[in-house]
Amino acid sequence: MRIGVLSDTHGNLEWAKLAVARMGPVAVLLHAGDYYEDAARLARLGVLGSVAVKAVLGNCDYLVKGPAEETFTLGGRRVLLTHGHRYEVKRGMDRLRWRARETRADVVVFGHTHQAGILWEDGVLFLNPGSTHLPRGGVRSCAIIEFGPHAVEPLIIELEPKSP
Repeated sequence: MRIGVLSDTHGNLEWAKLAVARMGPVAVLLHAGDYYEDAARLARLGVLGSVAVKAVLGNCDYLVKGPAEETFTLGGRRVLLTHGHRYEVKRGMDRLRWRARETRADVVVFGHTHQAGILWEDGVLFLNPGSTHLPRGGVRSCAIIEFGPHAVEPLIIELEPKSP
């Protein structure tokens, strides 16, 4: 099962559409917040086809109703989807690690830092796809996760070349 991952799109649908195109075929699109409604907008534009979408609210989602976080199963693995601001991920990963243990997550998808990253810790994947709108210290990015029968394989996709 191939999963697409976006975060921190901040209303910039042109880069979000490019990200979806670069992901290739996916079964599910996860949006880790900051412009929660962008996932629905992509669906309305027909960019996603019949792909299922799961999204959560971020710290910039004012006056929008939706879940603060979601825990669900994909490809036989328990996934925690959160923006990360409630766990102060800009200050460190301790609180998010604790939440991963509480929810018994195999995979944690989060955003907020606008920095793409993959971290494996105690068999748990922590994936931040970065930002398609305002990357910090890098390039615009998104991610995919391949859920196989015996392994989970994440990949960060850069949407533009790095500056020299």
